Amino acid sequence: MPVSTTLAHIPLVMADIPTSARYSEQEMALILKRAAELQEGADGRGVQRTLSEIAEIAAEVGIDATFVAEAVAELERPPTRAGWLGAPTRFYDERSVAGTLSPAEISELLDRARAELGLHGEVQQVFDGVEWRARSALGMSILTVAPRGRHTRIALTTERLDQAVMIASGSVGIGLLAALGGVAIAINITDSALLASAIVAASAIAGTVISARALWHGVADRWRNKTRSIVGALAERAAQFRS
Repeated sequence: MPVSTTLAHIPLVMADIPTSARYSEQEMALILKRAAELQEGADGRGVQRTLSEIAEIAAEVGIDATFVAEAVAELERPPTRAGWLGAPTRFYDERSVAGTLSPAEISELLDRARAELGLHGEVQQVFDGVEWRARSALGMSILTVAPRGRHTRIALTTERLDQAVMIASGSVGIGLLAALGGVAIAINITDSALLASAIVAASAIAGTVISARALWHGVADRWRNKTRSIVGALAERAAQFRS
């Protein structure tokens, strides 16, 4: 569409904004996002578009289809659930780097992941990419290195449910100590065996849950940061291959 035609359709409300004003890509994304939200609110449900239509619109403003696909994948990815431990047991991070990697370069990235996690694991071909899986007493780790258009996707999942179970089991001992405290409280406040049992049980459960959540929060933070750190280091190294 010619520039003159585009400008002719600019609402009068924008008359005070110079048409020559320039915005960064981040500002442009925010403007388009907010404009879409306003249009959706005005139209009710809003306009429904296919993925190919979205890709075409993105291409018109200089956004590669690769990043559109990544954005869709993030949107459709189920949210991480914290559960009763108050923090997730599964951690995920991914990066996209320009260019494709040779088998030797991928092998170097896998060796770096092995060194960081202290695991050997197994490598297998998955479609046009490579997947490395390794299991330890703490849980499963999965690294994927795969081409995506003119880029390479590096993704790491660290699942630590086994470690969470170990911590929860260890917290049972703290719960038992809390139950002993509950016995002392029950003796002092009631003669009812039923109420006393309820106090002891509540103390045991509260002690187990509170201690498990407190311990797991620290562990979860470390694994979240470690997952991001590993992916960041691998992406940085992959970018160096192209420099």
